[in-house]
Amino acid sequence: MKEKLKTLLLISLVSISLFLTKKLWIEFPNEVFNFFGDSDKVYSTSYLLSDMIMPNKYLLNFSDKYHTLFYDDSKHGLWTSTQKILADTLGSDDIKIEDISDDVFSTYNWKPSIVFYFPEKVNTYLLAKALEVSDPNPIVDAISEIRSIYIYLGNEDSFFVLSDDNVNKVVYSNSINIENLKKQFLAIEQDAINQEHGYNFYYSLKDTYGADKDIYVPYEMHGSVPTVYVENQVRNLDLNSKREIAEKFLEKDIDYIREIIEGNESVIYEYNNKVLKLNVNGTVEYYHPLEETVKKRNLYESLITAANFISNNAGITKGMYLDKCEEIKVDGSVGYNLTFNYRVRGLPVILGNEEVVDFIEIEVFNNHVRSYKHFIRKDMNKVVSGFQESKKMLHSFDIIDINYDFLVNEYLKESKLAKNKEEVALNEVLSFIEDINLSYFDPCLKDIEDKLIPVWVIKSKSGLYAFSVYDGSLVYEKTGK
Repeated sequence: MKEKLKTLLLISLVSISLFLTKKLWIEFPNEVFNFFGDSDKVYSTSYLLSDMIMPNKYLLNFSDKYHTLFYDDSKHGLWTSTQKILADTLGSDDIKIEDISDDVFSTYNWKPSIVFYFPEKVNTYLLAKALEVSDPNPIVDAISEIRSIYIYLGNEDSFFVLSDDNVNKVVYSNSINIENLKKQFLAIEQDAINQEHGYNFYYSLKDTYGADKDIYVPYEMHGSVPTVYVENQVRNLDLNSKREIAEKFLEKDIDYIREIIEGNESVIYEYNNKVLKLNVNGTVEYYHPLEETVKKRNLYESLITAANFISNNAGITKGMYLDKCEEIKVDGSVGYNLTFNYRVRGLPVILGNEEVVDFIEIEVFNNHVRSYKHFIRKDMNKVVSGFQESKKMLHSFDIIDINYDFLVNEYLKESKLAKNKEEVALNEVLSFIEDINLSYFDPCLKDIEDKLIPVWVIKSKSGLYAFSVYDGSLVYEKTGK
């Protein structure tokens, strides 16, 4: 009888802890990495171009003093709701475009609105095509790249502001219908009022301290970041699974593929000038030399090719996003080097492996993939016992305060000013900061149960610095080009 009571009590405690965790403000989707897991499910996954181009954070402006910020939109679907509105606007014949200064634009965050921020500048024409706009209008010529999209949700006529950090274009159109999006926005605002302190409130460094950048930071954090453990999935594959992967990439039965097993258990597969290597460090590398010269690059075709290649061969991780797109030239052919990063439980991941810079790096020459490198780390979805996730988080201004002397030194190194630390004003240091984001840091030290570290990431022009959200210590830095 006592054992039954103990069992019931344990079940009750686990249920309560799960319920309380779900009630916390920072809620993230339970994303499962499905690489090479269930081959039928993985290989049938289609990866749309629009999935590549996703904002990495969402600023909600309820009033001049009331703002909050999301890093994950799975709960509310604001970007999903906005895509149709944006597509209608980018394809409309009835538009009006005006310029607006940075100073005026910064006051727009005092009005009811949502701002979608992308991790890097996005080609406007490509965004239009990703949203299935068959014939994009002059907006794509007026502003060729977009870093953020602002949509006004007040009582006056609706409008967008498209910005590349240097130029801001206000777009008016009768095609803009924000009624459903506005209802979602007002529901979130009411939810914040009902929860009282359930939402983290953000404040502008520009309005508060006179910084150059209009970056929003919290002064108090509610909730917690889920504890996540990851594993090296490639190392744990058996030989038959590796051969199945080789057949998929090289498009040939294993009987026709040359197999080389190295001393460290990495495996190389070769067929008809195509090479695939499954490394024990967790990377998958593919190489297929160009068969003809590509004299003219096509970004849209190259991205479609990359999306199909990743989808057909490796399977798609929920949370992948296009991080960089660089033009390249190889042996007289022109193409693109595309890099992707990914999110775990809604937060972007920074890799601490010196041998691996990006989650995915792929060289594409229109319809041909020349090289592909993929670092695979799987979320183990491990259940955390007790209340490990109840530790209090530092807010980002705590991080600045704790590491102020360090940031001053970095500012002086980057700006090359002949000043003493005592001569540097706070707004100078804050202006040195390009962006601040909540992320995970993967130390890449263990093959199994490697614990991700929640961090505040401060980006400057010359690099980034990752600080633990719990004690403010510097856990990773990357500077220089």
